[in-house]
Amino acid sequence: MLSELAPNHYFSGISLTRDLADDLHTFHSTESTEKVWEQTVETIARIPEIISTWILEYIPESQNFRLLAFHGSSNFEIPNIVSKYSLPCHHVVDSNMIFEMNLSGDGNILQFFGRYFSDISSAMYLGYPIRSDLGTVIGVIGMVVEDKFKHKFKNLKLIDVIADKLSQNLIRHKNENLISQTLNTASFVKHSLAELFRLLSTKSNDLTTIFRSYLQTGTRLFGLPLGIITSKIGENWEYSFVEGNVHGIFEGQKFSNEESKFTTQDFSGSAKILNEISDSSVQSVRDHLLEVGVSCLMEFPFTVHNQIIGVLGFYGLKDQKIESIELTQKVFELMGIGLANTIEKHNIDLLSKIVFLEKEDPTL
Repeated sequence: MLSELAPNHYFSGISLTRDLADDLHTFHSTESTEKVWEQTVETIARIPEIISTWILEYIPESQNFRLLAFHGSSNFEIPNIVSKYSLPCHHVVDSNMIFEMNLSGDGNILQFFGRYFSDISSAMYLGYPIRSDLGTVIGVIGMVVEDKFKHKFKNLKLIDVIADKLSQNLIRHKNENLISQTLNTASFVKHSLAELFRLLSTKSNDLTTIFRSYLQTGTRLFGLPLGIITSKIGENWEYSFVEGNVHGIFEGQKFSNEESKFTTQDFSGSAKILNEISDSSVQSVRDHLLEVGVSCLMEFPFTVHNQIIGVLGFYGLKDQKIESIELTQKVFELMGIGLANTIEKHNIDLLSKIVFLEKEDPTL
């Protein structure tokens, strides 16, 4: 295999031999995806003058890179997920071309690389695109090399072949992930609809039982450990029903209208979802939720005559995030609407009984 060849066989500037061409033809043919990435960076790192090398998958939806493999100095680290413009690899994506630069020439790059290389003035960055069948950049081979990179153009011919092989591997990886996500989405939708139908088909007139059922179903369905139904009591609020054993949150817990952070502007007729509570969103989260380490939340208001009378909420803890936000929001809103309709119907039925009793009893 290519990775088993001595470096001088193909990194000395001599033309590629027939044996090397045969190795390149069989490269990646039988290995797992992760193994291919690891072997690739190990192979590239054997080129003299290369200090570190890595493979990144480009994720255009989030404008991020995902680290697939890394090889090089133990002092040099790249996070598993890194924003597009944190690395010079973004130049490769934006230009769809090979890109090189001296690492001492960019202040932003120095902030990232300067932590790892004591003499950054003698190093340069070299990036090579991994393209899809349509020619768009789906990944980047990144390298930190010595500024005097011998036989650069001949070695880039080798990297070009490797990038072509990586392209096939990365396309297959993306397709497999897409299929997996599609199947997971279909499974979630099917399961969600079945659960919603079960909740809406409940014959019970006991609101306590109904509330418990909704909270238990929601925590399982959304994978969030804390479910709460909050009720408006006069001018203040209380947690009427709590699903999940979280120290500091309990049924009957009361807080003022000011502390509630519930406003019609926040909801605007739909669910409020915060997938990551940051400094900018802290102002809209209750202090006692922040104290117990809530990391994400979804809340849906029960509104009667333009007044919020209650809120259905589910909450994640520590570093937990909400999966598939758009789909989750739709399912959550259907659940909230179903519970709101049940509450409204229950109140109408109760009012009808009172009116009926008034007619029957002339003393009332």
